[in-house]
Amino acid sequence: MTNARLIMVALTWLVPAGALAHGANGHPADPDLHVDAALEDCSVQFAPELSQGAFRRFAREFGSIGAFKPMSPPKTLGQWGFAIGIEQIFFSVEERSDAWNDTFAHPDSYHELGTDLAFPKLRARFGVSDDLDLGVFYTEQPKANYGWIGLEAKYGLLQQNETTPISLALRGAYTKTLFVEDMDMHALGFDVSAGRTFWNVLTPYLGLGADLVLARETSDVVELETEGPAVPHALGGLEVRFWHVALGTGVHLATLTSFQVQAAAVF
Repeated sequence: MTNARLIMVALTWLVPAGALAHGANGHPADPDLHVDAALEDCSVQFAPELSQGAFRRFAREFGSIGAFKPMSPPKTLGQWGFAIGIEQIFFSVEERSDAWNDTFAHPDSYHELGTDLAFPKLRARFGVSDDLDLGVFYTEQPKANYGWIGLEAKYGLLQQNETTPISLALRGAYTKTLFVEDMDMHALGFDVSAGRTFWNVLTPYLGLGADLVLARETSDVVELETEGPAVPHALGGLEVRFWHVALGTGVHLATLTSFQVQAAAVF
């Protein structure tokens, strides 16, 4: 995973990211922040004040925002097809809520988490057969203590052709939250999506699904029950493909709304 980490560090310089990039910026210290001077950046670290209700909300929001999301139309790659891309995800949180304030620690009292966050992802897909794609994604905050790795399988129920006007796919995914010592978090997701390609270039698509998040607290400072929220979501996206280049954008409507942009090479 060392090579993936080096790539993620490079992407944080190349791709604008709003997550965890803060400083004093001329404002006064925030006395409500939980401070750990040993940290380089805002990191997941539970405070003794964390309540069961706040942990439940954090599991729902943090778990669903990290869950492996689709960022391609329902049409599969075809056997031996391959795609690799970089993605940027954008979302907003209520940083002053207990769910986010009591689950994050900061290098100092000037170093807020921020409301508008973003981070890059690496993702790849491989066509096992004409109807089945397998995929993987990886991301982390290099100076913080959290990241995600995920696996997906997409099965093409319908493929657009002369007699079938749309493509239809069923997708399942698994996501593991990495590096966090105070919790063990997993997410299982599924969705069904439909799309249509126009002029062999432009493909809009829509979908519905849900993520089941399992979050088990493993901290030394609190004792909380395991949470397992189910988070339904709706999704929409648009991909423009020319030759071996695919550019995409998408939105996922769930507990938190996220926006994604992606550039991929497809073979």
